[in-house]
Amino acid sequence: MFGGWQAVEDSGLALAEATRLLTVPGRLCSNGKPVPVQNADWIKFVQGLRQAGLTTYKAAQAKSQDALSDASDKVTLACMNCHDVYREKTDAQGGLAARCTK
Repeated sequence: MFGGWQAVEDSGLALAEATRLLTVPGRLCSNGKPVPVQNADWIKFVQGLRQAGLTTYKAAQAKSQDALSDASDKVTLACMNCHDVYREKTDAQGGLAARCTK
């Protein structure tokens, strides 16, 4: 494993801590629209990502390849859940105008 278990621990913690940035009011999406920090599903998605980061951290602390594989699945699912609703959307012309909206 490149970087060793310490790098995986650090990455898990960084992912968990980065979720705070996803809840800061006033931030803008790439299309200039406000990040929907008040939306219940956004909050749920951010919490899922935070939990996935902490799960990754714990798997690395245990030095468990199996637990890390499960954690990787949780990170992928957490990202996909949010991206399916907010990130991958495009407007009728194929642009990014629909991002950060439902």
